[in-house]
Amino acid sequence: MPTLPIELIVEILSRLPVKTLLKFRCVSKSWLALIRSPEFVKTHLNVSAKNKDYTHHRLVLTETINLFSSFNIQYILRDCSISSLRNNSGIEASDLNYPMKNQQQSVCVVGSVNGLICLAIKDTDLVLWNPSIRLFKNLPDSGPSVTGDYHFDSCIYGFGYDESNDDYKVVGVLWNRYKLWHPLEVKIYSLKSNSWRSMDDIPDGL
Repeated sequence: MPTLPIELIVEILSRLPVKTLLKFRCVSKSWLALIRSPEFVKTHLNVSAKNKDYTHHRLVLTETINLFSSFNIQYILRDCSISSLRNNSGIEASDLNYPMKNQQQSVCVVGSVNGLICLAIKDTDLVLWNPSIRLFKNLPDSGPSVTGDYHFDSCIYGFGYDESNDDYKVVGVLWNRYKLWHPLEVKIYSLKSNSWRSMDDIPDGL
């Protein structure tokens, strides 16, 4: 069979959904290496982001079910297609089997970027999750911790992509309810180094 130029193969594969690409990894060793390469991953992300029909985009939401009592609450993650929302077609939200799934434990979507989702389980356990390839990573336990009066101190998290360093980062801010403009502690997690670092000289009004 004639061999296609590698540029044309990349052009074709970059337009396919992730589930199809996972199957195509078995075609050959060269396709496996190509699909796994960081360059191809970035190309695929760029093509998906420019898709005006949002063909491969999905919306993830948290649903809380109160079962007759405030002490008996279930937490569920669901997702649905964004294209179905835009086209006003029948919307079908399906349950997600997220990491550490336990409907009796609270779950919150901290943020999502480039297909990665950061989850906060029980407000303390942080997980980076790629639902397309069903892989996840538990973050180490050195983030901000509530050591004072837990009735007034709480942690707020954010998740994003540092393009200048090609790194995914989680920011944890420890607040006191009575001093909202003066965070007690700020820590930043780097996926590249798999570690947390403290932010010095925290500005007021952060």
